[in-house]
Amino acid sequence: MVEAKWWYLVSLLTCSYIFGELSHFLIGIVSRPIAQELEYGDQSCLQALPYPTDNQTRCDQVSTETECVGQVTGSLNASVCTWTFNGQGLEYQILAGPSFIFAFTIAGVFIGFAADRYNRKNLLAIATIVFSAATLLTGFSQEFWHLIILRMLLAVGESACQPVSAGLVNDIFDDRLRGVAMGIINLGIYIGYGLSYAFGNYITAANILDMGWRWSYIISGIPGFFIAVLLLFTAREPSRRASETDSSKEKEVKRRNIKDVVFQFFRPVILLLCTAASVRHTAGYCWAYSTQMFYDTYHPGVDIGTWMTLVSIFGGSFGIIAGGFVSDRVVSKVGLHARAWVLGLSQLLAAPFAIGVLLLPAPYTFISLLISYIFAETWFGILFAVLVEVLPSYMSSTTIGVFLFIMNNVGGNLPVIVEPLKQLMGFRGALLLLYPGFYIISALLFIFAGFSLRGSAMADDQEKQVPEALMEPISGNE
Repeated sequence: MVEAKWWYLVSLLTCSYIFGELSHFLIGIVSRPIAQELEYGDQSCLQALPYPTDNQTRCDQVSTETECVGQVTGSLNASVCTWTFNGQGLEYQILAGPSFIFAFTIAGVFIGFAADRYNRKNLLAIATIVFSAATLLTGFSQEFWHLIILRMLLAVGESACQPVSAGLVNDIFDDRLRGVAMGIINLGIYIGYGLSYAFGNYITAANILDMGWRWSYIISGIPGFFIAVLLLFTAREPSRRASETDSSKEKEVKRRNIKDVVFQFFRPVILLLCTAASVRHTAGYCWAYSTQMFYDTYHPGVDIGTWMTLVSIFGGSFGIIAGGFVSDRVVSKVGLHARAWVLGLSQLLAAPFAIGVLLLPAPYTFISLLISYIFAETWFGILFAVLVEVLPSYMSSTTIGVFLFIMNNVGGNLPVIVEPLKQLMGFRGALLLLYPGFYIISALLFIFAGFSLRGSAMADDQEKQVPEALMEPISGNE
């Protein structure tokens, strides 16, 4: 039985992850008020606040500044629309994606290296202080470049959450509880993402001390300091699992590790999984970084804070738990390749509901999103369950590290194409292609990966059936 102190540590790891993800995604919720105050990105015609009750004008359909400012309501003789910064544009995409991902992936390599050598819970405590300080200081930014620097610092801190947590869980829990513990920690992703909508909308709307969006960052940054103190002074560092004897065979493995890791990405199944994961990650980031602006544009006045908080937390959490449960049952009856098929099927089932998100009116758009999340968010846990089983054990950590590096760089940087596509297809059209469209593409790639796994398994079975005598080398003297 696992001691209570270790579950206490898991709870602290989860809390750290929650506030790291809250800080990560907050920019997508408050981008418009930040852009309007610091003046960066695109400008367009937006609905004036508060909304005149007799207004029948769709400001987002007005394309020029002159036409925009000329829209007035007859009874109040007040402006219906305003020409201002809308929170979108290339600057926003760089701020949300590449600036974060660049620092996140590079820092992750060094933090993973440090986690193998130093006290991990203290390392995570320091990292939590770093991303909390970056979040708090963002609330005092005065220039666009301040946001970039602090966003990168936030990424450096948050990059410790996953590798440090995985290492600690691996040392504390056995095979029966390891998955449960990591599942609890990974719930921090969805809870933090969901809370970002509540913090970003309601705290900004409260306009504390006339500072608007700034207090959403200041308040979001404070809890991390308390979590760090608890990690430093109340949590225990578990003993590391004993490593195998450093035999001559293991030394040989280490010497060829880099070459073998590179070789893994030439295997069809790994190549398919990596490509599919990168496409799927791109779809998720394109939606996550555009959600608030999409609803502000096409559903002005809707209470997005409550809806998105509940949908993200409950839909995402249910999806990650259900996905692991279903794939475990299917694999036990069909085989490893079934995990990849479950991956593909889940994304295919999510795609029509993702289309509904972009086309349906409120509140049906949120109901469709909830169902989409239940299917779509199964993917992350299942994917890494496949990788762990498919990769040789002596190189799995290194290969997964490279896999994550590729997936995060592609998925985190590719959403910049939202802007040029928006000019060609409109905002909704660009999201239709990159959100449900990429779900479908990733689903097909996951299914192909399943067939590749099945083919490999059948080949292995045939090889095992070859009589042992036929496998023996023939001597040159016979």
